[in-house]
Amino acid sequence: MLITGADSHKGEKVHKINASILNRSNRKYWYVKYQVLFENENVKKEESTKVLKTEKSLKFMQTKYLPVWIARKKDELSIVNYQSKIFSHYASIFLKDFEKFHDYQNVKYRMDRILLDFAALDVRKITKLQIKQWINLLINNNTGNELVKNSKLKYLRIFHGVFELALDDNVIERNFTYDIKITGMKRDLNDIKPFSVEQVNQLLIYSTDKKYGELLNSYLGLAFNQGMSPSEIIGLQVSDIDLVNQTISIKRNITKGKIKETKTLYRERLIPIFDITIPYIRELIDRANKVRSIWLFSREDGSNLVDIKDIRGNKLLLKDNKIIKRNSKWYLLLNDLGIEYIDIKNCRHTFTVSAIESKKFTLQEIADILGHSDLNMLINHYAKWINGKALHANKEVNLFGDTLGGTSKKMILKD
Repeated sequence: MLITGADSHKGEKVHKINASILNRSNRKYWYVKYQVLFENENVKKEESTKVLKTEKSLKFMQTKYLPVWIARKKDELSIVNYQSKIFSHYASIFLKDFEKFHDYQNVKYRMDRILLDFAALDVRKITKLQIKQWINLLINNNTGNELVKNSKLKYLRIFHGVFELALDDNVIERNFTYDIKITGMKRDLNDIKPFSVEQVNQLLIYSTDKKYGELLNSYLGLAFNQGMSPSEIIGLQVSDIDLVNQTISIKRNITKGKIKETKTLYRERLIPIFDITIPYIRELIDRANKVRSIWLFSREDGSNLVDIKDIRGNKLLLKDNKIIKRNSKWYLLLNDLGIEYIDIKNCRHTFTVSAIESKKFTLQEIADILGHSDLNMLINHYAKWINGKALHANKEVNLFGDTLGGTSKKMILKD
């Protein structure tokens, strides 16, 4: 006996379900054999009813059980089929696959912004224009200005990944997001704003005042002198410090409450502790011992910090995507010293620029300290401070000695 279900109008439209009771002679349960007709697909399946043949007759299964089963299956398939086509479904898969990468928190932050407007949308109905206009309207939450092109492209790459998953799932026929062209200003190297030597000294001296928090001075001592990122600094444990050999082992980072082991070889590294940093580290170790914490930076109860905002304070207040007030401890310190607001991440940039200009390190040494995968990362980010340095080279250098240098040249000319 074949029973045909009526049209469904919940979620993705299920046009029909054709089903019949199947008597498999070698099985103790009745089975349902069914065919589902959606708008663009035709699915044939069978499943056990879990109803014993000894308990219910074939007539009962056909007249009583099957109509109820069809109604339930239509609802189930409609909801599942609809949910599997909305943007948030593929977004969650994308994020899950990205968890193993060190940049996960940054990607999640961008994805959260995307989901505010795209979460409930059907990926088949999202247009190229929708995505392009949305990306072009993005602003920098720190400055209120339009995002630079490089930052916009990071959002576009997330759309690439989400729609690629939908393509793999045969929900869409092609990934049109690769056709989207993003315009905008190039990243301004002036975004990297190193502090002057005078400003660094002011910040280190005045941040000892406890009105700026218990940990800001210690944090600045490491950030300015070691070049570590905020998430790496608050992820340090006391056991990562070796004062005998003067080394720091960087193994993890903490961002937005997530403790992540370093996933890439170039980010997991051993860096030297410079002499200037030792007093800050000793003070942090003493504090950690007093509160019985394994963390170099911790709360009063010894638990780990959840984010740089635990040291910096709340970043800013927004209204209609406009900055109306900065209220962090970091901002208070800068304001008290009459220093224009600069993001706290520029402490790391200050270390890098100062290291480059000191001529006391090779570029490879600086890249290794920063955890850059190769010299290109350093050169691309700090080209403004690297270019033109050849003019300052020692003109008296003789790389090959007298044999191939000036002495032999003079002898040849004399002969």
